[in-house]
Amino acid sequence: MTWLICITSQQTFMNYTNAFVKPPAETYASALTMEADPRPVDLALARQQHFAYVTQLRQLGLSVTELAPDPRFPDSCFVQDVAFVCDGQLIVTRPGADSRRGEPEAMMDALTSISLPMQTIFAPATLDGGDVMLTEDKVYVGLSERTNAQAVEQLRGMLKREVIAVPLPAGLHLLSSCTYLGDERILVTPECSEVQELVGFEQFVLPPQEAYAANVLVLGKDVVMPAGFLLAASQLEDAGFTLHLLDMSEFEKRDGGVTCLSLLY
Repeated sequence: MTWLICITSQQTFMNYTNAFVKPPAETYASALTMEADPRPVDLALARQQHFAYVTQLRQLGLSVTELAPDPRFPDSCFVQDVAFVCDGQLIVTRPGADSRRGEPEAMMDALTSISLPMQTIFAPATLDGGDVMLTEDKVYVGLSERTNAQAVEQLRGMLKREVIAVPLPAGLHLLSSCTYLGDERILVTPECSEVQELVGFEQFVLPPQEAYAANVLVLGKDVVMPAGFLLAASQLEDAGFTLHLLDMSEFEKRDGGVTCLSLLY
């Protein structure tokens, strides 16, 4: 299994070859959301959208392992939050929401199959994978409702590269508000575009009405993104990316995006 960082290539940033996914369980409608009045979820449609997402990953060349749905954890289809790979290590997180705290242990068999040295975030630190943005030589970590400063300090002791804390002005996770596109470029919401730690990037700033499209999945020159965001799509096409548009309505209702649904390695 391979996880490569390409520093000099204009064509690729990270070459992932594998992914874990987990379809929404029957309890998915009870997943967490920042919405004061949560919109009802169509579970059948969510599963159809998840199937289309997995199909797209496979069409783009990823080897996808589909894990069984886990009704104990309504948010567990958002597998990105439980772990990430960096510097040849698997970092297992400690999710910030109490209801998600058991998800890493529930996925441990799958995580150990990655066959990389493993390190684990421990209390009092909390870390969601959705707050971790990797670039060619740095790790940016959002300080959010789910991720705290203790996690940043632990990562600094685990990783070889610089770890930069990013205070979030809005949004659930750092990756809810920006995506690294490679070559020192980010796709970003207006609120996050003014955060000091992010101003050094070449920024593709989205209008407020398209903030949800700040979360896209970059696979070389291919980008998987939610459908219906024309200005975001235009910026990415102008930057030379090939777009793959998916209906993500049932995951948007529970604050999830296209990166949340897979653990890539």
